[in-house]
Amino acid sequence: MKLNSKTCLIYSPGGHYTELRKSLKGILFKKKYHVTFYSGIIEKNKIYYITHPKRKIISTIINFFESYKILLKEKPKIIISSGADVALNTIILGKLFFNAKIIFIESSANITRPTLTGKIAYYFSDLFIVQWKEMSKFYPKAKISKGFLH
Repeated sequence: MKLNSKTCLIYSPGGHYTELRKSLKGILFKKKYHVTFYSGIIEKNKIYYITHPKRKIISTIINFFESYKILLKEKPKIIISSGADVALNTIILGKLFFNAKIIFIESSANITRPTLTGKIAYYFSDLFIVQWKEMSKFYPKAKISKGFLH
């Protein structure tokens, strides 16, 4: 499948990045860019590094302004994320001020309870994907994956 709309892929490095790569396997993006915090990830495509919020007020405020600046420059039509907290400002700003379509993939590591990022992102998402049937009790409008990440 080929996606022509400008797409922002935003994630935390490590497991979230791995889940996102696996879930998007087979999709060819004509125009995409990545947003994460610096961790040594080597990505061939355009990548922006923003401040990791770490649940701290000052870091979250800095992340907010960095996210807004990137959104203003790139103007994505679609934002896809697998979490975590680094993505929330981009998701919220992207939805409210840039009318972007939001796709969020809840972490497969959580089987019995939702993540904090997922709880917030759920309300801004056009498509919310869970990877375990048990999670649908927390996210009634979520789509359950067909095992593409297991």
